[in-house]
Amino acid sequence: MLGTLKTLVFIVGIQLFALYITKVNGPVVAASGYSYAPAGTSSTGSITNVLILIVFVFAVTLAAVWLARRRRVKIFMAVVLIGTGLALFLLTLLTSIDITSSYLDANTSLYLSLAFASATLVVLALVTLHRIPAWSALALTGLLSAEVGSYFASTIPILTALLLPIAFSLYDIYTVFRGPLRTLVTTLPSETLSAISSKIGDFSIGTGDTVFYAMIPALAYYQFSALTPALSSLVAVDIGVVITLYLLSKAKLLPGLPIPMFLGLAVVLAFYIG
Repeated sequence: MLGTLKTLVFIVGIQLFALYITKVNGPVVAASGYSYAPAGTSSTGSITNVLILIVFVFAVTLAAVWLARRRRVKIFMAVVLIGTGLALFLLTLLTSIDITSSYLDANTSLYLSLAFASATLVVLALVTLHRIPAWSALALTGLLSAEVGSYFASTIPILTALLLPIAFSLYDIYTVFRGPLRTLVTTLPSETLSAISSKIGDFSIGTGDTVFYAMIPALAYYQFSALTPALSSLVAVDIGVVITLYLLSKAKLLPGLPIPMFLGLAVVLAFYIG
């Protein structure tokens, strides 16, 4: 029970921060006109966009399994750390600029944002070198999840954004029970997964899961520009998380996306229909 509560508090913190980021950077993204839609925004294009992301994630996972089976753990960790560090630095820099530019002049905002972004790399290095407690990695995975979830919500066309959690939920079921993720989790030492998962007590949640937990409320806020749909979808997702954690307490491995995504998307669609 305590482990479930701690995990839920961690996830809610990520979701609320993702909402704040979306509130701040949403107008900036809308003004820039940028969106992820390499195959267009039609129904066919949206499905293709989702498939591109699924194939990319599947290929990366296969490459990780290949390295793990050949005991190239150090190479795997190097790739993960470089990718995580790059994403943390760039997203934290962009987020910090959006937040601080409202209160500071351009130069001060840039320098302060560079300092914040650099600090994430320092923390990542200290965690990797075991110079600070392992739980400190939660701050990094939580920050990255909130940032990615928010930018997904604001830069992906709505149809693609709705299809993406569904597709990844189905992929999650496959990869956990039959696919390469199960092999990866059972092959690598648990400490090597700290950069791509959040371990709280007995529960370990993949960063991909927390990204989508943050994305659904952020998407609702971005689309409706109101807290009611955002908080309603947040509660729905978290109810799904609690159900999943309860089932996980009775199983060693369980996909974390299907139930929370089904409930969260149901609320978002209800607001659209209403």
